[in-house]
Amino acid sequence: MELSKDVRPAGVMIFTLYMGKFLLILRDDKPEISFPNSWSPVTGGIEAEEDVFMAAKRELIEEIGVIPENLKILGISAKGNGFFFATLSEKEKNSIKLGEGQKYDFFTFKELSKIDIKGAFHIYLGRYNDIFKKMSKNNYEPKGKDFELAVWNGNGVH
Repeated sequence: MELSKDVRPAGVMIFTLYMGKFLLILRDDKPEISFPNSWSPVTGGIEAEEDVFMAAKRELIEEIGVIPENLKILGISAKGNGFFFATLSEKEKNSIKLGEGQKYDFFTFKELSKIDIKGAFHIYLGRYNDIFKKMSKNNYEPKGKDFELAVWNGNGVH
């Protein structure tokens, strides 16, 4: 995928797994937030002074209080959002302290179809169903190309 070199990511989404289960947060039930009362991975906007990595780390701290040691960027979407992947260690899982949302939980791939998921995660789950299944069942570490993402080189995309 080709993106302009001056694309600045607008937001981040972090696919986080523990023992083959996806970490999701039940968003607050407030009308002023996007997709209230639905399940989502750690997500958020990028503030003016941040790069995509800083935003991902800030959102992780704000939402779950933990930055996984193996956090990796997958790439940047056509809409300019940064996507990341991480697996939690036992210690990291046990250190989670919810900072946003109503609660968090871990879901198998099969369970994802039984909960209320909206927004970008819903779209990606539908479009790349086989990749999410592979991540859950085979501990597959996805690559940006699996999601048709452009590569982030630290100064832009290529």
